[in-house]
Amino acid sequence: MAATFPADWRDKPCFLVSVPAPLVQYVGGLLKILEKRGFWNTDDDYLNGYTAVSELERCLMATCLNVLLEQNDALYRMLNTALFGVTYATVTTTPLVVTPAIAPHVTLDVHDENSLLGRLDRLTQLVDNTINGTSVDLYSYTPSVKEQLQSIIDALGTENTDLSDVKAALVVIEGLLA
Repeated sequence: MAATFPADWRDKPCFLVSVPAPLVQYVGGLLKILEKRGFWNTDDDYLNGYTAVSELERCLMATCLNVLLEQNDALYRMLNTALFGVTYATVTTTPLVVTPAIAPHVTLDVHDENSLLGRLDRLTQLVDNTINGTSVDLYSYTPSVKEQLQSIIDALGTENTDLSDVKAALVVIEGLLA
């Protein structure tokens, strides 16, 4: 059986193929058949086919795996940017070089307060400060809801309580909780 080698083989998509480990030797053996001169129609088909099969044997899955790994890295960078606010820049596209490099381990440091976790941290600080009066970096609302409620409780415990002061404190609490 003589075959004609496809001239546009480098322009076609690549497929990731799973080969069970016990069958790898047989797949390699089948590829050896394509290295034989008698398999091809012409000398040009043979030379092109031999070159292609040699490359295929050398990097049977590496080419497709590289694309898969690049997409995995792109997904990682997207999530790292959205969650933590890490900013990436493309240095070159061929080969793809992106900075900063993906670290072998991840810390939970927020790099940008407008990232998802940065916004969550801001909201947590706001609630902690506004409700509990906790000292935080971004907010310093005083008096807190907790302090306001305690002042109302203290005021109601005295005989000469001015209810207009209690009502004003409740309006402030309502505003903080709105």
